[in-house]
Amino acid sequence: MSFNLVHPYISYLIYFVIVSSLSAWIGDFFKKKNNTINVILLATYVLSIIALSIINSIFLIFIYSAGFFLDIDFAINIFWIGVYIYCANEFLKIFNPVFENFKFYRVIPKLVMIGPFIVSFIIFYLLFYGDKIYNLSPNCENTNYPKIKVCKYSNGTYTGEMKAFKRHGLGEYVWNTGKTWDGQWENGKRVNKNN
Repeated sequence: MSFNLVHPYISYLIYFVIVSSLSAWIGDFFKKKNNTINVILLATYVLSIIALSIINSIFLIFIYSAGFFLDIDFAINIFWIGVYIYCANEFLKIFNPVFENFKFYRVIPKLVMIGPFIVSFIIFYLLFYGDKIYNLSPNCENTNYPKIKVCKYSNGTYTGEMKAFKRHGLGEYVWNTGKTWDGQWENGKRVNKNN
């Protein structure tokens, strides 16, 4: 999922995850931690895990609905899944000694990790599954034909097939200057007819 092609709120969520995860990671280097620092670290871990859960649920809905390319954007999304798994593991390590004797309370940290993912997945599934995924784009709209999208950019308008929010398949681009290109697109780029 190319985050620069979807709604800016998703980018803001990623920035939040980066800042909260880094601050929690840096906080772990403090040798002497008091209760205030521990509570702040716990809160940043919880918030970053919840935000990572939301990002990963959006990513899964995006892949099922819009498709993907094996490119740097896909690699970054796989990286976020790895970060989520790492943070969840660290979160569980924090609570294992605390709830060692209380088997019932050991479920709480797992619910904090899995609960937001399940809830956000259901919400995003209902709101954005299938062709509704293009509601995430500030540029693109659905048409009466399932494969055809209309995307308005600062320098022109594209009408045609898309994959992963990029021009892919048959389509026409009309620049604001009046210049037109109609033909095959791959991964957002025109395919030269001479090849």
